[in-house]
Amino acid sequence: MSLTHFTDRHLVRLLATQSRRTDITPQALSRSHVALGRFLVGELVEHFELESVSIQHPQGTRQGFGLVEEENISVLCFMRAGLYVVEGVREVLQRAPLFHVSPRRGEGFSAAERDELGDPAGRRFVVVDSVINTGASLEPVLQYLEAGGARSIDVLALVSPVPTAERLETTWPSVRFLLARLSENQYVGRGGTDTGNRLFGTLPGRAGGSK
Repeated sequence: MSLTHFTDRHLVRLLATQSRRTDITPQALSRSHVALGRFLVGELVEHFELESVSIQHPQGTRQGFGLVEEENISVLCFMRAGLYVVEGVREVLQRAPLFHVSPRRGEGFSAAERDELGDPAGRRFVVVDSVINTGASLEPVLQYLEAGGARSIDVLALVSPVPTAERLETTWPSVRFLLARLSENQYVGRGGTDTGNRLFGTLPGRAGGSK
């Protein structure tokens, strides 16, 4: 497949600026993630087939468009930071089943997650995450889906460091990657810089936050 990023798109630059800020509320940050998810899935569906569907129009029954076999597209949301990105994705993939997963670094799905997901053979998968830092959580998932005979695998993420993105593109030629942007800055957020803590307001030192 391919790896495509939209780092230089004006809309992505504006939305990514919001997503990088630490001086906004968790709710405002989450909205930037939703908007970026909506943008990415808009690019993704350009690669999907459409079919004619009947709709109820003010002037009676008319023809519109729907995604072919949308119910057979399984969306995998990496928790917890992918939660709002996938909200934007589901504004378009409204009939696609959604699975919330928390793959372990270097290990992938738990046994319970594999049971819930079912046999991947012949199915289409859209993997949604906020940040791909090293790929240690993502790659075992890709390996499992590919070895299980998935029909297609698409990965949507907000950002990835350049070296990681380049390696993923080379290592996984059968996977389509759509990234909002690439970054020269590679770090794994912790505490106050962790994406999940920023999104949910669970910053260390705040009441109710992690210690």
